[in-house]
Parts: sequence; structure tokens; C-alpha cells
Amino acid sequence: MERTTNKIHFQFHPTLSLKNTRCHLGDYVRLFLHLKESAVDQKTQANSVLCGKMGDIIQTHYSSASALIFEFHTDWKIGNNTGFRGTYRFLNKSLFLNDGDPLFGTKCDYQFFRSNKSQSKGYFFSPLYPSTYPRNVNCAYHFMGKYNERVSIHFEKVRLQPGDISCLYSEDKIKVHDGKDARSPLIGQLCNYYDFVDFLSTGPDLYVEFHSQGHFSGQGFKAAFEFKEENLNVGFNLPSTEPLNNGLRLPVIEERRVHCDVWVTSAVSKNGTITSPNYPDPYPANVHCVYHFTARGKERVQILFTDFDLYQPAHSSTNRDCEGVDVVQAFIKIKGQIEALKTNCGHALPPQLMSNGPYMIMEFHTTKSSLSYKGFQATYRFVSDFGINAGVQDPQSVCGFIFNSWEQTNGTFCSPNHPGLYPRNTECHYSFIGRKTERVQITFTDFDVEGVTPCTEETASDYVEFSSKRSAVFKLARHCGLNKPKTIESEGDFFLVTFRSNNQFDGMGFKAFYQFTNQTNFSTTKWIRDSAGNPYCNLSSILLTVVILCEIMELKLMFVT
Repeated sequence: MERTTNKIHFQFHPTLSLKNTRCHLGDYVRLFLHLKESAVDQKTQANSVLCGKMGDIIQTHYSSASALIFEFHTDWKIGNNTGFRGTYRFLNKSLFLNDGDPLFGTKCDYQFFRSNKSQSKGYFFSPLYPSTYPRNVNCAYHFMGKYNERVSIHFEKVRLQPGDISCLYSEDKIKVHDGKDARSPLIGQLCNYYDFVDFLSTGPDLYVEFHSQGHFSGQGFKAAFEFKEENLNVGFNLPSTEPLNNGLRLPVIEERRVHCDVWVTSAVSKNGTITSPNYPDPYPANVHCVYHFTARGKERVQILFTDFDLYQPAHSSTNRDCEGVDVVQAFIKIKGQIEALKTNCGHALPPQLMSNGPYMIMEFHTTKSSLSYKGFQATYRFVSDFGINAGVQDPQSVCGFIFNSWEQTNGTFCSPNHPGLYPRNTECHYSFIGRKTERVQITFTDFDVEGVTPCTEETASDYVEFSSKRSAVFKLARHCGLNKPKTIESEGDFFLVTFRSNNQFDGMGFKAFYQFTNQTNFSTTKWIRDSAGNPYCNLSSILLTVVILCEIMELKLMFVT
């Protein structure tokens, strides 16, 4: 199968026998995807080996060029397996070309320069996409816009190594920098699997890195870019309930819908106040107000309600879903779709909210007017610290904070936006660094992290995780849901706390107290508390004390004789 301008798409429907977890001991299919010619020999390395049932394999595979070869192998044992059935297609190679200029002397670096003659938007891909990317590659994508433009990046599909491992430990990852090069602030980091993730630069430059150091390769990524001219003439736009027509006021039409749109961008204002129409006077009936917020770089939109008073009939005061009443709703983007964060009604102040990316929308819907309900008032902020006012923010991390014992020996830290709902699709790291003789003790006072033990991707769980070193090997058990940690202590002078949320659920997060303790007095028994808060002592310290006492007794006996 060979065509000079095409790539081959192959989809399997197999039912092969699985004799062993190592496919080559049973019946299997070998796929050769990265071929320069339509031939293989014994030295040709296969890109993938498939065996087992449908659920055991990746179903769809692509060639990197115009040739794809697969081999079907069976062993000597007779079974009742039916084999496989698949479909194939030839795809036009031009669908997967980077809309940028390759940089001379590099393997996979591209430059996207915006000029009057160049296009304002396009696509860029990982090497060999949609086939698997090669191992040990480092690619860079430079985006350079005009002085009044911003760079918008939209990752439509990210398929690196599967799993829910932290990006800190992942060997394959994508880094997005808000500037000209890798020294610019890190505003995004992607690993594992993602769909439809957005980034917006602060200035006219954006720099994207792709690193692959893992033993197994994924399909890679497909992303769209656009150079957007920044419009600073945005702000509040609350039209009158009686709109004007060429300067003439029209008669009021009964049951008319009042529309009001508010556009807020961090380029104009980093903080401010939004209200319902006519606030603090009663709001009109049939209102539909939309408040659009756009952040830049690593900023997130944070909303704090200071007053909330909506009409709600007495019979619906226990209506938790707020159906059929006046409501305020917040929305974010999840997998390219608009998802509601929370619907609020009645008189109770809603929880503090935070976006998961650069965009958030808030809507205000009313059905009837009332002379005694004044609506709402809220403050907004564009924050780059995720609402965490503790430690020193790590410039090499999207959401990272460093706590040094020589700067402060104790204090508190919390999840993003605490005590409000933490943002979805967010990963934060808290690094505690003490002196060589110190340990870190952490006590949780608040804990509301959505999940079910063992807090993995299979249980759709957010989690808090601990590690004594910056390595996946030294991770401790995860905590989520009812598995609440109380007090935990590090093994050495370094401790790392990782918080990670998925794209499904919300919670209030956590708040914890930390303290650096000195461990230089080895004759003192060392007490540590486990995740349940129960104390147990360090046996090694007791044994050391017993040995010392025994040596003293032996010296005394020798002296007496």
C-alpha cells in the first residue's frame, strides 16, 4: 500500500488470543508505522504490538508517511479465537502540515511569524502526527504576532502517555510559555490525555515546547493558533429597558426581554465590581444579562459575591436545583463545551468561584419583577496566584509555591480559590524545603476534595498526594473524599504536596497548617502521626537509645571489676 501524498489510517476490530501479558508469547499483530519505503526485514523495529481483546488495544493507528505494514503472528497452539477485522483509509498528508516555517538546523522547531502577508490562524502538530511521535525529541514552536495582537492557542487533542500521573513526573509533556522563549513564565503544562484546552498570551509572543523522553510514545497533539488583535474598547454595556431608535424613545412593549451584556478583559482592568441591573434598586422582569470575562497568561478569573438577594417564592425555598426561579449561573469551557459551574438562587451568598482557564461567563436570568429584591453585587479579580497567598510562587511552575524554613518556620496553605470552589483541570504543587536537620509536619484543618478511594482516574477523583522526593517512586497514598489526612510528617528535609482536580466535579478543597521541626536530639523518642491522626513512635530512635544505655552499663561493669 503506497501513495506519495497520503497517510494511511487503519482501524482494528481484533479478537486475538492472549497467552501472556507479553504479546510475543502468544498470537499478536505487529504494526510498522514509520516506514520510508514499503518493505520491512528482521531489523525493522515495530512501532506497536497488539494482542488480546478489543479493550486491550488502541484501536486506531496511522502511518507517518505513505506506507504502513502489519504482520499477523500465531503460535503452535490451536484455539477458538476469531482473529481480527479492520478498516483502512488513505488520508491527504496536507491535512497534517504545520502552518509555519521550519527553523533551519533543527529537527522539529517551527516559527509562526505574523505579517501583513501571512495568515492570522492555522494549525501545528507534534512530529509525525497523527501517527505516534518518535522518542527522545524536543520541539519548539515560536509564535510572534504584531505589537497589538495576542496569541490564542487551542489544543484540540492531546494524546501523550495515558494515565493520571502528575505532569511533574510525566516523561512526555507540553509546556506553554508566555513570551519569546523557555525563560518566559510558564502558563500551561499538559501531559496524559486532554481535549480542547485554551491559552491566551499576555503579549504578542508565545512559546510552546514538546518533550518526549518516555519509553512508549502516544499519538501526540493537534492544536490551532490564532493571532487576535486586542480590542481595548470593551467594558460595561447595559442597555436601557426602553431602547433608542435614531434618538427616538419607543413605546414600552409588554413582556419584552431585557438583554444586557458586560465584557471584561484583564487588559483593561484587573479587578472591579459587577451588579444586576438597577442595583441596589429592584431589578426588572424578564432580564437576561451575560457577563464575559477574558484573562491572559496564567491568570484565572475569580468571582466573589458580596450581596445576593433574588426573588424566590416561598414554596421553592428548598429548591436546590433552582428550577423556575431567578438565578445566577457561572459557566466555563470543558472539552470545548460550555459547562455550568453552579446555579444560585434565593438569598444565600454563593461560594467564591474561579475559572479553569482564561474564560468565564456568568448569566443572570429573571422571570418576574419584585419591589423588594435588589439582585446581586460581586467583585471580580484576574489573579495569577490562583488565590493562594502563601509561600513564594515558583516561576518554573504553572501553579507552584515554595516554602523555605529559613524564611518562615510555620504557617498555613490551601487549595486554589479556598474557601471557594477549586477550579477544574488544575494541578498545584507545594514544595517544603527545610534545613538538613529539619522535618516538615502538616496538619489538615479543612478537607473537601471530591473523589472515591483509591482516588484514581478510574474513580473520577480529584486528589491530594505527598512525596518525600521529586520522583514518582517516592509517592505516598493519595487522599480524597472520606479519606481525609490529618497530620503527616516528611521523612527528610524536603516534602512535596500535590493537588490535582479533573474536569468533572467541584469541592471546597483544603486548608492545612505546616511546621518545620528540628530533629537533632536523637536520644529523644520521635513521634509521628499517620493519616488517621494516630501517633506511633520511631522505633529506630528507641533502639538507638537502648544501645547507648547498654554501652554505658558495660563501661560501668568494667570499671567496677
